[in-house]
Amino acid sequence: MAVRFHTLATVGLAALLTAGCSLNLFGRGESRPPPPAPLAAAPAGTVTGATLPPPDGGVDGGAPSGLAALDPSAGAATPAPAAAGSGEIGRTDLLGGWTIAAAGDSCQLFMTLTTWAGGYRASTRGCTNAAFQGISAWNIEGGQVQLLNDAGTTVARLYPASKSQLNGQTSGGGPVTVTR
Repeated sequence: MAVRFHTLATVGLAALLTAGCSLNLFGRGESRPPPPAPLAAAPAGTVTGATLPPPDGGVDGGAPSGLAALDPSAGAATPAPAAAGSGEIGRTDLLGGWTIAAAGDSCQLFMTLTTWAGGYRASTRGCTNAAFQGISAWNIEGGQVQLLNDAGTTVARLYPASKSQLNGQTSGGGPVTVTR
């Protein structure tokens, strides 16, 4: 008898729900307000076109010339001139993996365009030289590439010899070469 009661209750509940749907007890079928009318297009002004500067911001790869005047350190210290015969190099030319060699140490140097203290993110792998192990940033200033540590101190200054080789010196005065 208990089975008949549950079956009867289930059938009765299903019938009640079905009747409720057909009697519009749940708000279906009510009239709804019409959707709002679309807005008319409004003029937005004139459109002008101009040639954009190169993505590297100019020949030295630094800030665009319009922003250079905002840099309080601009003109504070004049970097050494580029070595004779060196080519121009931009930020995108430096991206990726390099081999850095100085004083018997040769290891890998990686440069990205992720902004970092003092410039852009750099890292090394396999270096035995403590100064090279501490390289964490790089920047281009006055045609020279600067490799910096976490404290923002220059570890090495490099000048482009070609698109695949940079030559310069460490902060201690020793020669350093970075190649692809």
